[in-house]
Formats: sequence, structure tokens, C-alpha cells
Amino acid sequence: MSLELKAKQALTRRLIPIGLFVGVATIGLLYLFVPPLRGVDTPVDRLIVALRCHAVAAVMLLAGIQAVAAQRGRTEAIDPIAGAGRESRVMQIHARYSQNTLEQLVIFVLATGALSTFLDAGSIHLLPILTGAFVLGRVLFWVGYLVDPMYRTPGMAINFMVNGASLVYVLYRTVRLILGV
Repeated sequence: MSLELKAKQALTRRLIPIGLFVGVATIGLLYLFVPPLRGVDTPVDRLIVALRCHAVAAVMLLAGIQAVAAQRGRTEAIDPIAGAGRESRVMQIHARYSQNTLEQLVIFVLATGALSTFLDAGSIHLLPILTGAFVLGRVLFWVGYLVDPMYRTPGMAINFMVNGASLVYVLYRTVRLILGV
């Protein structure tokens, strides 16, 4: 194993806890300031909240797609076939950001959509809070990637925490539901 790889792995191990701290702190602060939602008494009301949060989160994907399109429009890569291999470093980062955001968004939508079916009117305000943390994670991932690809780690840690915790909770509640506990 090369020294460069070891150094990158060590940096990643240092940046993950920073991302987790920022994510937990963000969720905690938002929890203090985002009031409970009104008019979300039925499961359909809560699914509507989830869909609206999904649309807000999807703005991050749209921003990435627009960034790639803008870069393509200014370079030989406007023709992605003839311009193959001519993508600038920045455009490559925007494209990788967009791909990763699509992957993270799919998990986020599935996890929080399912989560909305387990939350009640008093706890559904967790969805806008998780959406805020998700968006922050995407911003930190993208900006970090542009500065240095290794610095995308804190943003990725935030998104992994939001998606992972949501999925684990949904799995827990689903198993309990199936077992009748």
C-alpha cells in the first residue's frame, strides 16, 4: 500500500467524524427551531409532506445537472461523443457530484417516504429537518469535491447518516409491524 493511499485513508478517517458531528448538530439545531407541523393528521397528509421534502432535496440534483450543462455549453464537450475525454476537471466533478446525488436522492426518497408512514403528526416535522441536513450534506460534498476530492467526505458522512438512520428506523419499525410487536 502506497504512502499516498495511507495518507488519504487517514484523512478520510479524520473527516468522517467531523461530518457526523456537523450532521448531528444540524439536526439538533433544526429540531430546536422547526416547529411541529399543523394539518398533518392523516397518513396522506404526512406523505404529502414527504413528497414536498423530496422536491426540495431534488433541487440539489437539478443544480448538478445544470452545472454540467453549463460546462458542456462552453467547451468542446458540448458534443459528448466527439468531445469525449475533453471534459475539464470541474465538469468531471460536477458530473460525479450529479451521479452521486442521484444515488443518494433515491435512497433519501425511499427512506423518508417510508419513514413518513411511521411518523405521527407530532413528529412529522423530522422530515423537513432531515431534508435540511440532506441538502447541507450535498452542498458540503460538492464544495469539498471542488476544493479537493478528499474533502467531499464530511458531506458524504452527513448523507450516509441521514439515509442510514432513516433506513434503520424504517427496518426496525417494519420488522416490529410484521412480527406484531
